[in-house]
Amino acid sequence: MRRKGSRLAALVLLLAGGTSLLAGCAKKTEQETSTTVDSTLSGSLSSDVPPQGPTPSQQYTPPPAATPTQAPAPKKSTTHKSPSPAPAPTHVASTITVPAGTSFGVSLVTDLNTKTATVGSSFTGTVAEDVVVDGHTVIPAGAEVSGHLLDSARSGKASGRAHMQLAYDAVSFGGQSYNIAAVSDTMFGKGGSGKDAAMIGGGAVAGGVLGKVLGGSAVGGAVAGAAAGTAASLLTRGPDLHLEPGKKLTVTLQSPVTVTKPKAGA
Repeated sequence: MRRKGSRLAALVLLLAGGTSLLAGCAKKTEQETSTTVDSTLSGSLSSDVPPQGPTPSQQYTPPPAATPTQAPAPKKSTTHKSPSPAPAPTHVASTITVPAGTSFGVSLVTDLNTKTATVGSSFTGTVAEDVVVDGHTVIPAGAEVSGHLLDSARSGKASGRAHMQLAYDAVSFGGQSYNIAAVSDTMFGKGGSGKDAAMIGGGAVAGGVLGKVLGGSAVGGAVAGAAAGTAASLLTRGPDLHLEPGKKLTVTLQSPVTVTKPKAGA
């Protein structure tokens, strides 16, 4: 009996020691597990928790807003343009028509002579006095008249007189020229009949005197002298027609012409 009790006690002690050993191992494992969990939680919490913000005294003050920079104004061109001239005032020039049949005097400027002038030769003259229509001066005195020789011929040796005919082409004044249509009458030079008569008569007298001197018939001599005078006259031209500068001519318009009214004093 005593032996059984000893065995039982030893068994109890063995069980108690094993229990203690198991409890110690379990506690150690629990501590390690707890340490591991605490470390893991601590790291996780430290990464998840935001850092502590600044204290009220350390409140963040934003930097002052930057002043917006204005874009540089475009440079004005320094090119200086000369001012455009003011347009000249426009004036409506009034016109007036000089009717056909109007006549006015012209003072010749060009020297004309049938000895040198030919058909087509040009000439000029100036208006002698103001040309007035309905109380308005339409062509002022001094206006230039230009034209040409429509016909020109010298005297013939046997017959005919020198003559000219003028055509008036334009009248100019106030910086403008106006075409006109006008033709003069035919102008004739002096005839040669008086010259011819003198030459024939002189020949007859000379022939009569010569016939008496030679002892012949005075009548026969006169006839012979007259014949000689006639022959001489046929070989000589009559006088040329000469129109000298300053000669007054008359122009008569054959058709109307519209002109700008000349300014006063033009």
